[in-house]
Amino acid sequence: MVAKLQQKSWLGANKTEVLSKIEQGLLPHALLLLGSHLAGQEELGLWLSSLLLCQQQALSAEACGHCKTCLLVKANTHPDLQVIDNAEKTIGVDLVRQAGSFLQKTAHIAKNKVVLVLSAENMTEAAANALLKTLEEPTDNSYLLLVCNEVEMLLPTIISRCNVLQIKPPTGDELAALVEDKSLINEFSNITELAELTDVNCQQQRQEIIEQLNLFLQSFDNGTELSHLVSSNFHGLRWLTNAFQQLFRIQSGWQDALAQHEMNTLANRYSNEQIWQCLTLINQATKQIKLLTQANKSFTIEALLVDIEQQLVQ
Repeated sequence: MVAKLQQKSWLGANKTEVLSKIEQGLLPHALLLLGSHLAGQEELGLWLSSLLLCQQQALSAEACGHCKTCLLVKANTHPDLQVIDNAEKTIGVDLVRQAGSFLQKTAHIAKNKVVLVLSAENMTEAAANALLKTLEEPTDNSYLLLVCNEVEMLLPTIISRCNVLQIKPPTGDELAALVEDKSLINEFSNITELAELTDVNCQQQRQEIIEQLNLFLQSFDNGTELSHLVSSNFHGLRWLTNAFQQLFRIQSGWQDALAQHEMNTLANRYSNEQIWQCLTLINQATKQIKLLTQANKSFTIEALLVDIEQQLVQ
């Protein structure tokens, strides 16, 4: 299961598109690599970075892996490659300005210079505005690769100035074939769940949050622990949303389809209206965290759980 996921053969179509543009001399200065979490946009960005810097690259599908530049890329010491990876933290304006200055300089070893921004959706508004200048004033042989998991968090002006590569992982039976534990699949499974369906660590993290949520909905005395788990996990709010969605679906007549779901035992504890109101609260909190740069994620989720408790004890 893990080997299949690591191969991510579905990236082949995107690689073919990129190679065609390189062959024609039409590769854009800025590319936006979009996809659901773990869909492969980070791998595609690293692949293209290596390809653009490889000294032996001759329109093959892969960097050679053994020339001086390839070895430097592997060692994360290539002077013509800058990777911005702030994990789940925000990407500030200083990092973006440094990247812009980096692209303005002449390449040290390779023909090209590359900036790879991981989780570009985490840029602050000031950082995003600074990036616009780099996008509007590209230099020769410089490439800006933006890896993004949530396109709605990017400024429309940034999206419009990039060539978009949409990562499209398998769906339906092909997606199910990647899942070792078939009990995780139900009629509502979709590509947004790729991370927990195909990654063991994500499955374990999700299970921990669901277990704490079950306890919370029974006694409301573990709010602090649940809040920490949700706020500290990239997928936490999505898993919280999905759990309440499944509760609502079970109450709406989909008991058989979701018979194996962990929330099934709580389906009759609260009314359909209460669950719907909780979903509304979660969606409002999610929007606040995504769209308001000044929003404190931990505080927002703590307040959300208080609101959910008040809604359910009525």
